[in-house]
Amino acid sequence: MSQVTFNEVRYAVHAALDVAFPLMPIFDEEIKQGLKPPGFFVKLLEPSHSHELNNRYMRYHPLDIHYFADGRKNDDMYAMGEQLTSVLELINIGGRSCAGKNMRIVIIEDVLHFFVDYNFKVWRKEPQYPLMQTLEHKEVINP
Repeated sequence: MSQVTFNEVRYAVHAALDVAFPLMPIFDEEIKQGLKPPGFFVKLLEPSHSHELNNRYMRYHPLDIHYFADGRKNDDMYAMGEQLTSVLELINIGGRSCAGKNMRIVIIEDVLHFFVDYNFKVWRKEPQYPLMQTLEHKEVINP
């Protein structure tokens, strides 16, 4: 991958969830008051960007996908966690697949938290300088 923004990763997760669960609302800015389950809330936790070598960098995108189950039963939440492992195993970012790593599930206060990381290398593009148009060169031999 050349250059991928943090938002593109979020959008790719939204797209994967939307394809798998087209009738469920997906939020990412805030959890609306009076949210009617079922639904998702996608939160990019603390993305990071570290320099490796020359123009290569490593990007880390840890996400927490909250799932609000209808009825708040653990069976339903664990079943959804099982589905999310397949749905978010590979996401499409800019026409390329990116694998989800470190998937884990936690239920806190009747909400399923599905954690997944998308980590990959990015390259900074070298600046493009204008090329020289033409050069006239004359050679003279001195006797």
